[in-house]
Amino acid sequence: MNSSALLALGALALGIFIIPALLLKKDSHKIANRLLAVSLICQMMTAASILFNHLHWLDLRNANFLLIALPSCSVVFLLGYVKKMVTPSYQLKATNLLLLLPFILLVYLLKEGICIDKNALEGARGGWPPTPLAVFGILLYTLQVIYLAFAERLTRHHNLAIENEFSNKDRIGLRWLRIFICAYLMLVILGLAISLIRLLPGLELWPRSIYYTACIVVIYYLIGFSAVIQPDIFTGHAHRLDGKDDEQRSESNANTGKYETSSLTPALAQSLWQDLQGLMESRAPYLKNDLRLSDLAEMAKIPPNHLSQIINQYADKNFFEFINEYRVAQAIRLLAQQPKAKIITIALESGFNSQSAFYKQFKNSTGYTPKQYMLQTLPSKTKPSA
Repeated sequence: MNSSALLALGALALGIFIIPALLLKKDSHKIANRLLAVSLICQMMTAASILFNHLHWLDLRNANFLLIALPSCSVVFLLGYVKKMVTPSYQLKATNLLLLLPFILLVYLLKEGICIDKNALEGARGGWPPTPLAVFGILLYTLQVIYLAFAERLTRHHNLAIENEFSNKDRIGLRWLRIFICAYLMLVILGLAISLIRLLPGLELWPRSIYYTACIVVIYYLIGFSAVIQPDIFTGHAHRLDGKDDEQRSESNANTGKYETSSLTPALAQSLWQDLQGLMESRAPYLKNDLRLSDLAEMAKIPPNHLSQIINQYADKNFFEFINEYRVAQAIRLLAQQPKAKIITIALESGFNSQSAFYKQFKNSTGYTPKQYMLQTLPSKTKPSA
């Protein structure tokens, strides 16, 4: 069995495990997981056709739909998965199928000139003028770059939105998804660049199809596996991530906040900032590990949008950075007061919800890990606990 067939067999084996796991997972990501499963199924069609051809069950020259059309559409369903993950209120509609239209038109318009066999693949690397298969590849890469760039933009904005609203983002962050989307996007951009360079006669560049396909398959299945083990980030947060409960809370408190009907003038902003600093010192709301912007706004009786504005203006930080700065300061105090305490105890008593989040924010603020900081500032005879 050659390397292509082995890759195809491995991809099918992983798909048989991951796809049912996605479809059977019961949480608020149900629709998103189904979209990802469809995307993986589309990718599996390529693996299946390669393996079947190796076993002489299928002639690749008659398998253009399996090899090109379905895998081409996989990025559309991946974009749908990303959209649903970052926007809980996102609803699938019939008009969403229009996202498939560019890929369907591309396959339809070039279907007569596309033939998948050894000679066609070699011809696609044969310089100028480009063959229909070479043109198809360039246009397909271009479409994928557009869709993946949009998906990356969604994950980036999701992270920014979280930092402006939440003080902890362990469960609701999607850093892993953005990393995989960026890796996929870079691979596609590389493929597009190589396809364009190959239009020049006599140039044969890495990666060859087998290596490139292997990279794409690995990324897809890493996304699938990560989605299977991803905790339910929408529990208790679905409306919060969309900002809907903020509107309801603002309406219900319209007459309780002393600044609710006032415009945010410089003088008022300065006064609010002083009040906020006093609140942070006297009531220590940052010790609540699930504190969010609207919670603090309710405590301070300041509209959430005004609160966000004064934090950005006077602290030069977003809400996430602002709250975690206070938590790190509290942790430093506790480290001095309780040098024998366990690090996880210090983390939880400072308002962090995990040791990993504590380590990351502590090092970002001080340049040291908690243990390194203790060794730098405490007597050598004092040993920090793990």
